[in-house]
Amino acid sequence: MKRTLFKILVVSLLVSLPVILHFTYQWMTALPRQITIAAGHPEGRYHGMAVQLKSMLEQRLPIDVEILETKGSLENLELLRSGKADLGFYQPGTEFALATLKPVEAAKPKPMLHTTPHICFIANLYSQVVHIIVPADSDIKSVNDLKGRRIAIGEQSSGDLAASVPLLQHFQLTLDEIEPAYLSYEEIEKQFGGNTLDAAIVTVGVQAPVLHDLLETGHYRILEIPYIGALTRKESHFYEYEIPAGMYRRAEPTVPPQNLQTVACGAHLLTRESVSADLIAEVTLIILHQNFSRQMRLNELFAQGNTFARDNQGFPVHLGADHAYNPELKPFLNSEFVEATEGMRSFIVSILIAAYLLFRWVQNRRSKAKEHKLDRYIRQLVEIENKQMQLDGNNRDDGVVLHQLLDDVTCLRQETLKQFSAHELNEDRATDVFLEMCHALSDKINAKLLGWKIDRLGETIDKS
Repeated sequence: MKRTLFKILVVSLLVSLPVILHFTYQWMTALPRQITIAAGHPEGRYHGMAVQLKSMLEQRLPIDVEILETKGSLENLELLRSGKADLGFYQPGTEFALATLKPVEAAKPKPMLHTTPHICFIANLYSQVVHIIVPADSDIKSVNDLKGRRIAIGEQSSGDLAASVPLLQHFQLTLDEIEPAYLSYEEIEKQFGGNTLDAAIVTVGVQAPVLHDLLETGHYRILEIPYIGALTRKESHFYEYEIPAGMYRRAEPTVPPQNLQTVACGAHLLTRESVSADLIAEVTLIILHQNFSRQMRLNELFAQGNTFARDNQGFPVHLGADHAYNPELKPFLNSEFVEATEGMRSFIVSILIAAYLLFRWVQNRRSKAKEHKLDRYIRQLVEIENKQMQLDGNNRDDGVVLHQLLDDVTCLRQETLKQFSAHELNEDRATDVFLEMCHALSDKINAKLLGWKIDRLGETIDKS
């Protein structure tokens, strides 16, 4: 009966296992109802792309997207690490560059010096180009004239500041040798207009509104960066970039008047490792779609596709993004399904193993209990054998005792047989041995009884 119930329990568990796994998978891999994007300043390109990404995600998925206005890359990274943002735009090298600043100048919260494995790469979106902008009538003719000047180097915790720090080091200028101004793009425009700012180091995409608002007027020009090869060797997140002549203004005065050599770095979209792979795969597909790159004027992404999107990662690629980049390598079983059901499968297997071991333990206990009874019967059989050894069958009284011992052996054998089923008698070798001992002892007693009977018969013949 108990064995039948155990079998029913196991079969029921196996039948319900697919249902349990299905609901577990749905629960563990369900898309979040709301996600948050850390996007930077409203006037920056990060914010514009966040708005476009929000619109396309809400059209394609049943989720709400919230956009956080931040001071820049480092704050975006910290929001990701703290779990307050799910997606964030980041300029490579920001936290390492800002970590070299004095505490009063460093971004808050304090930058972490080591990349945690919880931050993952989604895509590289465009080149953020370094521009050193000065008024057209300024006496600053080259970077050598920047010493002692009031220079906008970006807001605290921003990518602009992170790009300005190694750039000034390349010019062999310290922050003490200039008057640093930590300004937003809007403040830069205002202070240039009020003649209270000598120069600005702006690191943005070439389509950024702040560049066109300033340079299309013809009232500003861009300084050339010397020894670019040396700079890109020292700062691995920088690479050479050429701004074509007339990029910002084609009428006189042309800006720039000729092809201008500068440096640039990527603009990365990052996420946390724990964010749903299905969600990140959808985000990556939106970014790789030509409609997105065309609407956002991401010309490099539009022209080069996957090659540009995966460039200069700096962080491990998120699993969902990797599925979008390499759909042919996507496993048959969704990795999130495998991960989500790993605990459930381990639990079920553990339960089955525990149930089997318990069943075997009960069986062994029962077997040992039966062996204890058999041991008791064997001891009784040995006592009977010892008694018969003391009888030789020569005395007249031996016959009665031998008959009694023979009956005792028969009763002991019958009692033993009642304790075992036919299957157990067939499987248990110890029972066979005991029965053979009973037969052997019965034969001994019968032999002595036969001798006793012959002796009694001889006595009767002698008397007659």
